[in-house]
Amino acid sequence: MESARPTVVLVHGAWEGPWVWDEVRRYLDLARIASAAVALPSVGEDTGKLGGLADDVAAVLDELSGPFVLVGHSYSGVPVTEAAAAREDVTHVVYVCAFAVPASTSMLDALGGQPPEWWIFAEDGESMMPDNPGTLLYGECTPAVANGAIARLRPHSARSVREPLRAAGYGEKPATYVISERDAILPADVAEGVAALAQATTISLDSDHHPMLSRPAELALVLAGIVARTALAEPATS
Repeated sequence: MESARPTVVLVHGAWEGPWVWDEVRRYLDLARIASAAVALPSVGEDTGKLGGLADDVAAVLDELSGPFVLVGHSYSGVPVTEAAAAREDVTHVVYVCAFAVPASTSMLDALGGQPPEWWIFAEDGESMMPDNPGTLLYGECTPAVANGAIARLRPHSARSVREPLRAAGYGEKPATYVISERDAILPADVAEGVAALAQATTISLDSDHHPMLSRPAELALVLAGIVARTALAEPATS
C-alpha cells in the first residue's frame, strides 16, 4: 500500500537563496507534490557556520510534516548530509551537482585545502563571491535567466566552508546524485566520485551547474519520480 507522499525540501547552494528553486517548485506544484525551500544563513551579511546551517535545515523540517525527500544543491550537500544523518523522517537524500565530504572533513578540505581561484574574497576574508559566474555557474541558462540569477547573488560565508561535517550517514538511507554533463564546477567524472562517496545512485542531465534554472522541468520530473518510489517503498501509516 502507498503511504503519504513525502514533502520535497530544497536547500540552495552558495551565493543564492530559496528563489533558485522557484521554477522547480512550480512544476512540483503542478504534480501536486508538496515542497519547501530552506534559506541558509551563510548567504548575505551573516557569517554562519556549518553547524548552524545544518540546524537551520532541521528547524525547517521540524515545522513540516514528514516524511521528507531532502535535496541539496552544490555547497548545501554538506549541511544536508549532516541534517539527514540525524533524522529518521528523511527517507531519501538527493544531491544536485552537490558536494559530499567524509565526516570530520570540511568542504575546503575536500578541495585540497586551497580555495579555488574563482572564489573572490572580501577584504576582511569573511565572505566571498564567485568570479565569472555566467560561465561557471549558468553556462546553459538563457541570458535572461543567467543575468537574473547573477543580479541576485549575495556574499557567502567563508567560515562555512572551513567547518567540518559533524555527522554523515552515507549508505544508511537511499540517496540519488544528479550529475550535470556540462557542469563547470563538478565535471561528470568528479561528480561520479562524489556520488560514490555518498553511496548514491546517479542520474545524468544535459545541464550546467544549475539544472534547476536551465532544466527545471527535467529536474522536477526526477524529483517526482523519487517521491513516487519513496512513497511506494515506505510502509503505510495507520
